[in-house]
This record gives sequence, C-alpha cells and structure tokens, in this order.
Amino acid sequence: MNASDYLQRSTLYRKLIHGSYGEFARIYAARLSNEGFGRQCTWRSLSLFRELMDWHVGNGHDPHDLSEVHVDRFLEHRSKHWSLDSGDRSALRRLLSSLRQEGLIPAVPPIERTEHEQIVDVFAAYLTNERGLAASTVESHKLLSHRFLQEVCSAGAEGFAGKREFPRTFCC
Repeated sequence: MNASDYLQRSTLYRKLIHGSYGEFARIYAARLSNEGFGRQCTWRSLSLFRELMDWHVGNGHDPHDLSEVHVDRFLEHRSKHWSLDSGDRSALRRLLSSLRQEGLIPAVPPIERTEHEQIVDVFAAYLTNERGLAASTVESHKLLSHRFLQEVCSAGAEGFAGKREFPRTFCC
C-alpha cells in the first residue's frame, strides 16, 4: 500500500488535517505521497509530525517558528522517553523542507563563512575543477590548508597577502 492509498483511509491523517496544524499536515502528506513512500513510513512520519507539533506548540511556540533548533530539542526530549528510529531525523528534515518550500516557516539563515573558510573553499574548487583531484584528496588538502592559514596568518586574508616569505617549516 502506498502513501496515497494510506492517506485516503487513515484516521490519523483525517485528525491531522482537521486539527490546528491542518495546512502543515496536508503539505507534508502530499510530499510523502509524491515521493512514493509506503504505508508504514507515511504513518511513522505523520505520527512523528503530530508529536513534534504537539510538543512545539505545547512549549509555547508558534507553529510557523518551527526550525532545526526546535527539531533538535524535540528529538533530545523524545530520546529521554522513547528510543529514536533511524529515520526520525530525516523525516523531520523532510518536513522542514516541505514547509519552507511553501513559505510556511522561515528560510534557514545563511551560515557566515570565515575568511579562512572562504579561501579554503576557493582552493578546494581549484583542486577539484582544475586539478581533477579526488574528493578524499581535496578534503585532506582542505584540512591542511585551513590549519596553515590559522597558523601563518591568523589575521585573515590581509595578513596572508602581506606575507612575502613563509617560515622555513612551510617551504619545500
């Protein structure tokens, strides 16, 4: 039985769409159905959704303020009372993604990258695109180059540009 068949017969789904989170439930269920999930996974995802929303609103939060921070706190709370299923976190990430696509919850604020991280990202792109290095090699070089930047020019890119000579330990 697929998600669509399950949703037509589900008492849980009917309760959810006629409850206070009805719009959220419809959007999430549509995503589960569109992605071809089966009955068991759909039921599990909707049950988890209901528990999250009850916990979230029960702690005084507006449903439209739902975020990764709240999901993490909910999963931490839940793990104290029940064992977590291996798919719980991904089910709730799918929920957040669905709600964001519909504009019902705020977008994730961009993560600000430090100057060193930006330099390392450019270097990694060069190693991948121009030099054709394997992903594992690029990751290794990223770690080393980040350490290098922290030790040699802790002041950032301007400190790096001002270096005329590198300490002997960094020369070949």
